Amino acid sequence: MSAPVCLPQWGHTWVDLPVLRLPMPEEELIPCATGCFQLPIAIDTPEDPVERAVHRWFLGHHGAFLVWRFLSASLDRLIREPDSQLVRQAALGYDAYSVMLAYSGSCSREVYEDVIRPMMVTFDPAFSGRWARDHEPLPGLLRRARAALGPVAAAPLTSASKANLVAHMEVMRRLVPGGPSLLRESGRARMSTTDAERARFDEFFLVSRENVCVSRYRAHRAAVLSAIGHDLAKQPLSPEYGETLRTFATRL
Repeated sequence: MSAPVCLPQWGHTWVDLPVLRLPMPEEELIPCATGCFQLPIAIDTPEDPVERAVHRWFLGHHGAFLVWRFLSASLDRLIREPDSQLVRQAALGYDAYSVMLAYSGSCSREVYEDVIRPMMVTFDPAFSGRWARDHEPLPGLLRRARAALGPVAAAPLTSASKANLVAHMEVMRRLVPGGPSLLRESGRARMSTTDAERARFDEFFLVSRENVCVSRYRAHRAAVLSAIGHDLAKQPLSPEYGETLRTFATRL
């Protein structure tokens, strides 16, 4: 069974989502104990448009946390075992991450400015995606994987990772057109990220760092992907997003 390392004091209760329980990026999932079982993980999408937008912001980030973990493992293995199938797997991870970016950032600019951004400012005036500890190793792992493969073999991975950067920039352009990030506005942009800031990022997005067993992790991952998939089926953003998530889920 999963055993908590520490119990965070959640800084807000804006979102009705189950806490996402994850090990630290460098730690493995633990084996399930004898008789381990899972309680159902329910994720319901609100009908109110503003509540749905906030829900998507948080649930999409939960999806991103899970994809980051997948990408980290995939790229690390690819560095050690250059293989075309592993290249396609890692590229699919970047495609799934692009879906999470589009999904979490699918709100209107008005909702972002009036509701979501103030949430982050209230939580921490310098709040930044740079504090995401699970994403931190990915740029370095990507560079090493591409170097190990060479430009031709790495082409699918290069294409998917570049498309992911474009997806990220598109969300930023639409929600914060020409505006500075909270981190820049705070004057802390030149400072190195601290463990306290990494913990704040986790806390804001309802992530608890714990010893997590395999079945618990897989159950929550399946619930997150299923909830996003069902939401996109009801209110689509782009036709290919649902198919990307379905394909990603089958590769896990």
